[in-house]
This record gives sequence, structure tokens and C-alpha cells, in this order.
Amino acid sequence: MKRPFAAAEAAGKILSVGELTSHIKTLLEDDEVLSGVWVQGEISNLVKAASGHAYFTLKDDKAVVKAALWAGVRRQVKTEFKNGDKVAVCGSVSVYEPRGEYQIIVSDLRPAGIGALYEAFEKLKQKLAAEGLFDPARKLPLPFLPRGVGIVTSPKGAVVQDIFRVVRRRFPNMPLYLVPAKVQGEGAVSEVVAGIRLLDADPRVDVIIVARGGGSLEDLWTFNEEAVCRAIAAAVKPVVSAVGHETDTTIADFVADRRAATPSVAGELVVPVKDDLVRRIQDRTGRLHRAVETALALARQRLRKAQACRFLQKPAQLIAERRLKVLNLARDVELLAARRFEARRHGFQVLAARLTALNPRSLLRRGFIMATDESGAVVSSVRGLRAGQPLHLAFADGRAGARVEEPIECQEEPS
Repeated sequence: MKRPFAAAEAAGKILSVGELTSHIKTLLEDDEVLSGVWVQGEISNLVKAASGHAYFTLKDDKAVVKAALWAGVRRQVKTEFKNGDKVAVCGSVSVYEPRGEYQIIVSDLRPAGIGALYEAFEKLKQKLAAEGLFDPARKLPLPFLPRGVGIVTSPKGAVVQDIFRVVRRRFPNMPLYLVPAKVQGEGAVSEVVAGIRLLDADPRVDVIIVARGGGSLEDLWTFNEEAVCRAIAAAVKPVVSAVGHETDTTIADFVADRRAATPSVAGELVVPVKDDLVRRIQDRTGRLHRAVETALALARQRLRKAQACRFLQKPAQLIAERRLKVLNLARDVELLAARRFEARRHGFQVLAARLTALNPRSLLRRGFIMATDESGAVVSSVRGLRAGQPLHLAFADGRAGARVEEPIECQEEPS
């Protein structure tokens, strides 16, 4: 049951038109489903403003919705459109508050049916990315100078001619191996896959170019097929993707080891300029010759210097001088050794004299006597002797026993 006006007024729940519209705008713009949604329908009431913006109505047999395509986005849209065209637009639902109308702010516009292709494109892209097929670490470097270049493309049209022309201009005698393949329509996928595998197994080929001209998403769809992408990823030789124009993007571009903006650019990537290589080789050859000539000149100079050396001219003289030098050194060694020996011997003699002077037997030979008591201790003082105490007297030539008759202590120290 609807709330009576009085109750709503009392509860403060009466909204202005602006508040209601603002609330609806917030609800629509915050809805994740309505952000980045694809909508398909027929264009009507198309207005292309002088500012570059485009306004139109998108309709089907059940409903209509207004759409706005801003100038910045319109410049990036590759598809031409007019009233009556069936298209798929991607955008976000918004509300134009002054009129209280909801509309789609378009971020992309493609011919009808492209939405399903785009969704398939995104799903396969996410799948292969999750498997690591886009990882830069697994991509192979291009050879500096390939033995041969393999090309998988249609033999008709400007693409193959562009590649041939660029490669021949840069490296006239570079071998090119073309595997003709359909690049669009029924059977194109199997032919492109077979061409990649054939060139990958060919020992004459070091790098592979997979190419086709520009076109719509449907035209380029062969290179968004999983079989083609996995064949590129499985190749043991580097693969260059040259599909479409610079602004075109396919999943093959992400999987390939290198992406070329155009087929002509692919030819520039895979081969160097032969004339540049020849000039570099000539330059390095000249530098090598100059280095060898310099080394030879230095060697000749050393040889002439050696030839002018008197010792090399008369080696016996060198031997005689060296012998004389050795003899002089030997004599100096002998003299030095004799001086050191004499100095050591003199030192030993001085020490021996000191030891001899300190030897008690030397004093005994001069007439002194050494007395010891019963325990063998030297008696150096009369103090402590007692009458009748036996003593041992040591002479220079023997020993004798004695007894103390009467110890007499001197009053003064003898001078």
C-alpha cells in the first residue's frame, strides 16, 4: 500500500525532481553490469555535430536507447556508420539529468556481430595469457643474419610483394621461402598452421614471417584462432607476426616472438642491410690490417734493436762479463762471510774469558782455598763455626780434611 502524502511529508521523504534523477543516475552508473556493456541495434536519428561528437538512437523491434559518441572516441573508431546500419556499441549507461533521460556513453563501435567476436577474442587472450604464452621470457631472439626467411601468406596481393621488395632491397641475395596459404575464410586456419610447421621443420629457414594485409576484425579472425596461435607458440624458430596495419591487433601478435606494425616492417626486422654489413666488415678488416702492420713494425723495430746489441753479436763477451760478475759476487760473499765469522769468534772469546774469570778453580790456582762444612755448603764467614767442627778444604790440585780449633772473629773488616 502506497504511503499517504501526509505521512511521506512528515517523514521528509518527498524528493525533488533533481534529487530523484540524481539518485537514478548514481544507481545506473554504479552498476557493474551497465559499465562496459555491449549493446546491438540499428542506428537512427544520427546527428554528427560540428564539434566532432555524434548522437544517435540505437533501436530494435522492442525498444530504443539514446547514445552519445564523443569526438575523441569517434576519431579512434575505424567503422563508418550511418542511419540504418546495424552496429554493436560498447559503453556505460548514464543519465542526462536536464532531461531525465538515460543514454549510453559509447567507448567503441563496431559492425553488428562484432560483439561476439570481441568477447571470443578477450576470452582466448586471457586463456593464453594465463598459460604464459605471452611471457617475454619465452620469446626467441631474431637471428642477426638468417640463412633463409620463411613467409606464410597469400601469394596474391601486395603483402608478399612488400616483403619481397623490402628484403631484396636490404639483402638482395637473401633466400626467401614462400608457403602460400589462405589468410581468410574457410580453410585458412589449417593452411596457416601447416605453413608454419613446414617452415619450422625446414633447415634452410631461420626465421618465419606470418603476414596478411589490413582489414576488419572478421577479416583478421584467422590470426585470432587458437590453432594458429598455438602453432606460433610451438615453433622452435622465431616467428614475426605482420598481420594488418599498425593499429590492428590480433592474438597472434601477442604470441609471436616479434610483432611488426606492417608486412614491410617485418622485412626490415628479419634481415640487416647488406651494404651496411659490407661496410662494417671492410672497416673492421682495415682496422685489423692496420693493427697487424703496427704489430709487425714494432716487431721489426725490436729485431733491429736486438741485431744492434753487441752481446748478441758477440755472445762470448756477454758470457765473459757475466762470469766476471759472478766471480766478483762470490768474492764479496766470501769476504762478508769471513768478517761475520771473525766477529762471531771474537764475541765467543770475550764470553769465554768472562766465564773463565768467574770459574772458582781459577781462584784456587792462584792460592786460594775453598772451605765447605759437612753438608757441602761453602763457609764464607767465621761466624757459625764451632770448635772441633770438621771442614773440607778444596785446593787447586786436590782436597784435604781439617778441624776448627778455635773460631776467632775479627773486630773490623779487613781492608
